[in-house]
Amino acid sequence: MPKTCILICTCDRPESLRKLLSALVPQASTQRCAIVIVDNGTHLSETVVSSFQPEIPIVYERISQPGLVSARNCAMGLALATHPEYLAFIDDDEVPEADWLANLIGRAKRTGADIIGGPVVPQFEAAPPQWAVAGDFFSKSGTSPGTENLLLRVSSVPPDESDWFRKEFNFSGGEDHEFLSRLIANGAVNVVAEAAIVHEAVPASRMRRRYIWRRGLRDGVTIAQIIALRSQSRTGVAAIVLNRTGAKLAYAFNHLFWSLSSPWRFNCAMADLAAASGIMLRAMGVKFVFYGQRKIR
Repeated sequence: MPKTCILICTCDRPESLRKLLSALVPQASTQRCAIVIVDNGTHLSETVVSSFQPEIPIVYERISQPGLVSARNCAMGLALATHPEYLAFIDDDEVPEADWLANLIGRAKRTGADIIGGPVVPQFEAAPPQWAVAGDFFSKSGTSPGTENLLLRVSSVPPDESDWFRKEFNFSGGEDHEFLSRLIANGAVNVVAEAAIVHEAVPASRMRRRYIWRRGLRDGVTIAQIIALRSQSRTGVAAIVLNRTGAKLAYAFNHLFWSLSSPWRFNCAMADLAAASGIMLRAMGVKFVFYGQRKIR
């Protein structure tokens, strides 16, 4: 029985997956680990996975259903079937440092926490623009946990699969933040393992303002969908939507004012304006597809 099961959802990134597994296998071998990989891309990564299977137990599952939630819930089911104590999550475009898993597990043992997040450090594939570095747009501290760098105690996972990642977020993203915030609201303890670092590949295509706008829009859509799920009445939804939209607009205007002396804050203002737009548009019934739009062969 593995102590930890590492979950990877992959979609058309075979070479990135190879780099990830090359970094994972040595540390996973010393931590009583198994790896579950769920692939819903348009091209198989089975050849990449098979080259590592002699070294460590890997369950590889190909599914035809597109979307993030489809892959995550499938991976959760396969992982829980191995009866581990912990579930570790990492994205297929990341590479962990050599002591990543040991640091996550060590932090869990020392604190008894249920949710342990770690930092994500950008690995720029081209020289980044000044605003990207000054505004630290591509780093994550781990304080707001997500599946890009996460250890989850299995005892905190709801037994009912319908309470895992919610289908409403399948094509929009944000399913991990909704799930983890729900666990925390129900009493799960959340801490950060500062030394459990992963490096995320940041392609040149992300280092553009239109990506920052799209990311802000996606964040706003996530906020609106969480509000709709957790509010009891239409009046309550409307009040919270207006409140959150107003807050985002206030942040945007504040960033715009200070962008005169700190130009990188213009991008913060743009992200907040996009988030405000996302909240309002999704609340009005507009549906967005950010993930899983490819047809499965």
